Amino acid sequence: MNGDLHVFMGRQQVLKRVVRIPNLMYDKSYVYSVVPTLEYDEERYQTPCQRATYDATGKGAHLHEPIKSVPTALLIVLLGLYLLLAYLTQLVEDDMPKVVNESDVARDNSVTFSEEAAWRYIHIIQGTEPRVTGTKYHLKKTKDLKELLDSVAEQSNLPIRTDWQMVTGDYWLSFVNLYQNVSNIIALLEGESGFLPNGTIGTSLLVNCHYDSVPFALGTSDDAIFCAAMIETLSKLSRRSQKLRHNVIFLFNGAEENGLQASHAFLKHEWAKGVTNVVNLDSAGMNGKPIIFQASDPRLLSMYQSVVNRPNAQSVGEFMFANGIIPSDTDFRIWRDFGDIHGIDIAFSKWGHVYHTRYDCDDFVKTGVVQNAGNMLLALVPAAAGNAELETKIEPSVVVYFDFLNWFLVSYTYGASVAVDLLVALFACLTVAYYVWLVGLKMTTVQELLFAMLGRVLSTLAGILIVAIFVLIMVATTVQLRYLAQPWLVVPMYWLPYAITAVCVAQAFDAWRTKRSGLNRCIRTMQAQAATRSILAFILIIMTCIPSTATLRYFVTVPLFIISLMSLASLTVIRYVRLQAWQHLLMEVLWSVPSTMFVLTLALRLCALMLPIMGRNGSNAPDYLIAIINTGIAAIVLCTVSGIELLFSRKRLWMVVAPVAITCIVLMFIPFSPYQDDGPSVQRHYWFHSEIISYDYNNAETDCVSGIVVTKIDAYSTSRVLPALREKGINLESRTDFADDCQRYVLCNLPLGSGWLGRNLVNALFLYTGPPAPFVPDNTLTVQNKTCSGSTCIFDFVMIAPAQNLITIRPHANVNLTSWTFDSPARPTFIQDSRLIYLIYHSRATYSDVFAPLQFNVTLSVPAYAQSQPIMDVALHSHLNNHPEEFTQEYRNILNAVPKYFNIATSLSRRKNYVF
Repeated sequence: MNGDLHVFMGRQQVLKRVVRIPNLMYDKSYVYSVVPTLEYDEERYQTPCQRATYDATGKGAHLHEPIKSVPTALLIVLLGLYLLLAYLTQLVEDDMPKVVNESDVARDNSVTFSEEAAWRYIHIIQGTEPRVTGTKYHLKKTKDLKELLDSVAEQSNLPIRTDWQMVTGDYWLSFVNLYQNVSNIIALLEGESGFLPNGTIGTSLLVNCHYDSVPFALGTSDDAIFCAAMIETLSKLSRRSQKLRHNVIFLFNGAEENGLQASHAFLKHEWAKGVTNVVNLDSAGMNGKPIIFQASDPRLLSMYQSVVNRPNAQSVGEFMFANGIIPSDTDFRIWRDFGDIHGIDIAFSKWGHVYHTRYDCDDFVKTGVVQNAGNMLLALVPAAAGNAELETKIEPSVVVYFDFLNWFLVSYTYGASVAVDLLVALFACLTVAYYVWLVGLKMTTVQELLFAMLGRVLSTLAGILIVAIFVLIMVATTVQLRYLAQPWLVVPMYWLPYAITAVCVAQAFDAWRTKRSGLNRCIRTMQAQAATRSILAFILIIMTCIPSTATLRYFVTVPLFIISLMSLASLTVIRYVRLQAWQHLLMEVLWSVPSTMFVLTLALRLCALMLPIMGRNGSNAPDYLIAIINTGIAAIVLCTVSGIELLFSRKRLWMVVAPVAITCIVLMFIPFSPYQDDGPSVQRHYWFHSEIISYDYNNAETDCVSGIVVTKIDAYSTSRVLPALREKGINLESRTDFADDCQRYVLCNLPLGSGWLGRNLVNALFLYTGPPAPFVPDNTLTVQNKTCSGSTCIFDFVMIAPAQNLITIRPHANVNLTSWTFDSPARPTFIQDSRLIYLIYHSRATYSDVFAPLQFNVTLSVPAYAQSQPIMDVALHSHLNNHPEEFTQEYRNILNAVPKYFNIATSLSRRKNYVF
């Protein structure tokens, strides 16, 4: 493609011919063929094929004319424009519908949700205290909820049945999850499927929330808002004149925070047999639009897609749950794994710093949030309950889904995702081929493209390296977790250092290649963009070969598709129109808006989820993970605007970059506090005011120690306790090194309320104090009977304990636990020092004045010679959750002395170690 190429020397166009020099012939293989060269022979080097190709493309000489660069100072303006774009994206994310008042909705209106009415339900459900399972207040709110649903049923146009289920059972969830008297409040809106003549229920849609809360938190968002939205939805649908096709079961489960117990309990209900699909509603934060983050039935996702005006869904949640990045779970797991019930999982995910804290209260809920959630639910439920497709269950399938700026939702199956991703990669490659064809089908074109790819890779690696260096220095010298209180800090800490470095390296590399290729700025920009598309296409192809990335790949697929599509427009415009650099820049900025806003949406949502999680993951260096996530997102954002930096002049680049870089460095090392005294960014604490008593084989007490166990929840949750207490004049003896105990004893010989806290017990802080107030009745575990026959020994246990307990069993060497009375299989939870450890989590989930003893037996295989010796070590961890009236005065004084930013969820605990 060498036709009519020109070179500019000064301002005059000069066309020269090849000059023959003895023993030296011009070798065009070393000259980039598509730009003007000092030697050119049209007749000699232009083949008929090239002339025909040139005539077909219709290119003009303007493709190769030098153009004036954009002044470097305007880089600041460009940065400001993209920061403004990020702000506008945030506004789109936070936009909420207008609130509908109850007085504006007619009595027979069945399609309009009212936030005002929902708030009335929230106040009834929530009350004024935490609704912790097993407490008196939880029982009171259970009764209030039943009465509320009964009143809705009384005013209904359609049949509504209500029930208070109370059930006992157990199941395996990495440990035995044993529950007694779990309460579920259920309302069934009868549809055309109704009840069958044999007494069973017809096809039904299940809608689930939980009304219990964690200790010392009101749980407005988790999960009173969705429970109230369900009641308002039930009330509105009950005003219909015609039944829906399927029954709708509104389940208000009473023990989600107890290891998902109540949802498992509902599976024992007769109504559960007719359920074909589920809409699960929960929360891991507050405010914003509730997001679909798990889906196992594409039919329900399709219905959501067709009726919800502000769709919000990201399948990356599936990847994060599967890989343990999100340290929590929802009832969706029970429906999927135990009930073979599939559907969608929806939750609030923003403002995760209020999750399970005292700030999860109605004071922090923004106007319109409840209205938006209710609009979504009231649109989705009748659409699903009226759809004939949901008459049967289907096998669960992997679904890829995402929304575009809450405008529309895209979803497709795993099989389709492979095809979509490969087609997008192929499409990107074709746009690269279009660039090569447009510029010149020569080896030198490909060589320069490969050099451009190298430049893109080097600029990316340089940006990552600079961020890594600064992160290492920040972790070593300043405060981590500052983004908890100041989320915007991720921009100067990670985004801008990466972007500044990548741009500078890209400009330096471009300066080197320009001397050798002679390409003008427009062509170099298009070349850089083609190089970026090539790299992203290659990455996408590699990811497609890894099935586990299916729900994550759209992070690359969508921006790659958009920038590839826009590149066709850019290349075509450049082909026919001579643009100045500033005109080219404006065009590229305009084209980049859709892809950049999409990636910014992902960044905002991912940061809103992940930044607060770092405040409860127990890591010593949480900033490393946040740096990786944000640098990765920044790299994708820069891919959407790749190459446009080459339109700017390199002169005095340092004068533009230096002020921004200095500002970033200053902000990096300002020791902003991660926490706020008046919320909502707090430091999470789980404290156990404990007594630990050990007994020997003859049941004689051998050791007793009491104090406060402070578990490690974030990087500073244990280190800040002692200085804070000393500042208030409280000096306590303490212990921090539990490495030896964690090797010798189950769970480090510390009391534990739930299994997930055990991962950081080795880093716990123990404050020596007086014991907690005595339990009434005292917690005890006794062997009522022991019988051995042959190599089999059966122990009959009787446990007297409060509502929340954990039992650990550690058989001795050569002893195997073979069975027990629980329905769950006799599986170990983990192995310690070559010995199997069995965990049984026990809960009396509904309050009773009298706790009947728990009786169970354990069968072990024991060699005859060992049957007269100790066979197993057993520990009973008992807890009183949310019982401040039982605190000793000493413990009250300690709690009152801590800083306001401490958010302490505390339990009274007693661990007893037995040898049987």
